[in-house]
Amino acid sequence: MSKKTFNIIGWIILLGMAISWIWIGYSSWYLLLLPMASISFSINDGSIKKIANIKHISILQAILILFTFAVSVVIVFGLLQLANYLINDIFHLTGGVKTLSVIIAIILSLYPVKFTFGSVVHKIMDTTR
Repeated sequence: MSKKTFNIIGWIILLGMAISWIWIGYSSWYLLLLPMASISFSINDGSIKKIANIKHISILQAILILFTFAVSVVIVFGLLQLANYLINDIFHLTGGVKTLSVIIAIILSLYPVKFTFGSVVHKIMDTTR
């Protein structure tokens, strides 16, 4: 399969998730579909080949990555709980404004993880080269 096909597969998965989330609501299937879309995009841009560097990671670096991942999950969970509290209890938003606020909150809560977890993984991968 060509790399462009994986790009198209990734976008189809993401668009299907977005449409079904709006139409049906949240489903636990998204926990499986999102990594599949991410892997498709990784195959498309060639970054999946960089996984070979994982063999050169020490135990301490692997523990650091796992710890950073756990901290990142805690940060996202805390930010989502804060956004839920603000949207539901403080501002009492309803309807389309609430939906838009939830989507914006989800997107904004992922950025600290991108910077914390991404920078640690990037530094570790640079040291293994």
